[in-house]
Amino acid sequence: MTAATDLRAETPTPHDRGSESAGAAAALKRRRRADALFSYAALTPAFVILIGFTVLPFILSAWRSLQTNQGEFTTANYERMLSDSVFHQVIQNQLVYTAVTVPATIGVSLGLAVLGAKVVRAKALARVAFLAPTVLPIVAAGTIWVYFYQPNFGVLNGIAGFLGLPELNWLGISTTALPAMMVVAVWQQAGLFVIFYLAALLTQDPQLREAARVEGTKPWTFFRRVTWPLLMPTTLFVGVVATANSFKQVDLIFVMTQGGPHDSTNLMLYYVWQTAFGQFRPEYSAAITVMLVLILLLVAIVQIRLLDKRIHYR
Repeated sequence: MTAATDLRAETPTPHDRGSESAGAAAALKRRRRADALFSYAALTPAFVILIGFTVLPFILSAWRSLQTNQGEFTTANYERMLSDSVFHQVIQNQLVYTAVTVPATIGVSLGLAVLGAKVVRAKALARVAFLAPTVLPIVAAGTIWVYFYQPNFGVLNGIAGFLGLPELNWLGISTTALPAMMVVAVWQQAGLFVIFYLAALLTQDPQLREAARVEGTKPWTFFRRVTWPLLMPTTLFVGVVATANSFKQVDLIFVMTQGGPHDSTNLMLYYVWQTAFGQFRPEYSAAITVMLVLILLLVAIVQIRLLDKRIHYR
């Protein structure tokens, strides 16, 4: 009788089980609340920087673009864009610059990454060589290439003269100035993206290549059918970052061309600086800034929508 009484006493009743469940649920709720508070606290500095240096300046620029010098509301700054021939030239330059440099950067960085992944000897030296142009400051890179492009004693014209080819004023002719600057931009930033492609290539399962080799798959077919689809997440990241860099390009213009000749190398961010501090038209400069952000946002959305469907996530 005593043993049966003790057994009944040790067996939890429905009320006791309900109390334990409620206690566990309350503890889980407190833990989730603490984790959420910690997450928000960790993200607060990033949100402050994002709002203070990105969102708030954009709002102020949008408000400034709708004002006159006297502070009155107007849409004249946006109407001026429709008749501004320099702005039209700048937009055309920017689209051409982005359409050429972004795919070229992706192609060059991917090619170098594939080459770097296959190097057996001096692997570290090869990868450092790929990264060297990126480590070099943009101003220094532009200065070096200005020497290469010099019409009188430049390296390129020296080689052209030795080969009997015509010598050109690369940065002094409208038809060659922008392509010459594109070459420098691709050379300077491709090394950074080699790191991301190398990391993606080295994390791919080597058994895939072994299986393809056993089945007799050609290297190009394997790259097109297996390697390239698995690299699409990295390609999306590289494409978005390279596009943003192309719209932020201003250093090379300062060093190499100052937007000339005849605004053939003038890009949007440099034109923003030019109208704000060179022509002292801050309201019009703010309107161009708003247009720049909207174009960049639209291009990023299109890139993500087009490439996201082709991405194979693991």
